Amino acid sequence: MMPADTAHADPLWQEDGTPLATVRQITPAQLRELGIAQLVYLRQGTVDGETAYAIHAADGSAVAVVDNIEVAIEVVAEHGLTFATVH
Repeated sequence: MMPADTAHADPLWQEDGTPLATVRQITPAQLRELGIAQLVYLRQGTVDGETAYAIHAADGSAVAVVDNIEVAIEVVAEHGLTFATVH
């Protein structure tokens, strides 16, 4: 169990120190509460033979395609989104 005084800092824990959800059994509604709508990831690929970068929402849907990483970072920042690391 997580100490109650640090529980508020972790979105997976309730303020009283009890778990909000088991990560492997988390529901779509719980993901939205955690801010999943603001998470995106970047994939490199090619469009018409040129390197391109696709920004994808956490659900995998394409949000935008840009021609360089700097523009991707700007687009994400302008819309209040956050990159997630995907392995």
